[in-house]
Amino acid sequence: MDGVTVFWESLGSNRYWLLVCGILFLWHVISVIYSMTVICRKEKNKGKVNNQGVSLIITANNKADYLKQNLEYFLNQKYELFEVIVVDECSEDDTQDVLAEMQTKYPKLRTTRIFPDTKFRSTKKLAINIGILAAHYDIVLFAEINSRPLSDLWIKNMMSYFTEDTAVVLGYANYSEGERNINFHRMYRFLRYLKMLLFVRNRIYVLGEGYNMAYRKGLYLSHKVFARNSQSYAGYDSEIVRILSKSGKVKVAKNKNTFIEINDDRKKTRTEDFTYYSFNRRKWEFQIKLKAHADSLLRFMFYVVSFYLIYVKILQIYMIFGILLMFLIDFIAVNSFLRRFNQKKLFLTSFIVGFIGFLYRWYYNVNSIFTNKKWR
Repeated sequence: MDGVTVFWESLGSNRYWLLVCGILFLWHVISVIYSMTVICRKEKNKGKVNNQGVSLIITANNKADYLKQNLEYFLNQKYELFEVIVVDECSEDDTQDVLAEMQTKYPKLRTTRIFPDTKFRSTKKLAINIGILAAHYDIVLFAEINSRPLSDLWIKNMMSYFTEDTAVVLGYANYSEGERNINFHRMYRFLRYLKMLLFVRNRIYVLGEGYNMAYRKGLYLSHKVFARNSQSYAGYDSEIVRILSKSGKVKVAKNKNTFIEINDDRKKTRTEDFTYYSFNRRKWEFQIKLKAHADSLLRFMFYVVSFYLIYVKILQIYMIFGILLMFLIDFIAVNSFLRRFNQKKLFLTSFIVGFIGFLYRWYYNVNSIFTNKKWR
């Protein structure tokens, strides 16, 4: 005990820097343990599947090739009572011909159309609204045609999360494993899914997943969700979560049979995915930003103080050890999440992202500033 006292006094004013680092480190450890508890724990019993009807809505703009590749994955789902509504969003390719041919084979397929001469600046929300109005059932499920469900039990398992008090169910969607140079984007989409899980657990409703989500038609209509900004693209998914969370529970599906695979290898798609997310994140209220990024901010402060002390040659060994331990804790946590959701192939990528990932995020944050007009 005397030795500890002598050591503490010998630090002089530097003791306070060490104390700050210790508090920041402890805070982060507690945050990681909490995250692991929320993300890795087993799900409680979900709602009983009562075969209530569901309308699957897909919007498509000049996506004839993707309709040929993926539409049958949605139409061949093993669920008794469902329909698929494809909203042709101003297409000028062979979309209408493909849909007409598909309808001869699949009676569950229904289609509607926005004609190319529309004067809307963006037709995404208009297409969603048309699809919802055409739906026969109260629960509407959404996906994008450049993706496909990984299981023919996708609808059944997404529906299992609905109980009487459920307003929104969000699922996991990520790029195909086989695509080249895709792992960085896959890793960030995975981390965004984890963030969505934590946000919903902490009652922060700012993230949606346009590739894989479901909600109630009645609530959408009663709230008139897109009435004020129907001509902007931004918020077609996250805005739904924010508004409908006021009328019921928001749930995030963890079951692997609810996963969606995005089989679109175009660089444009990945870039727009990042910039769209960055654009919407800037619109969050200050209090939400503070709650959402509190741990990241405190971790950044820990690294700044630690590297400063190393630079001025104060407590170097302790600071180096603390930095390595912090990185190791984060690395172990992220890979426990990868195992939980069977994403083990991202193991090496998670190591790289841990070192230089912040550069990647900053690049797309800056890039999104110059692409604002696309999402407005």
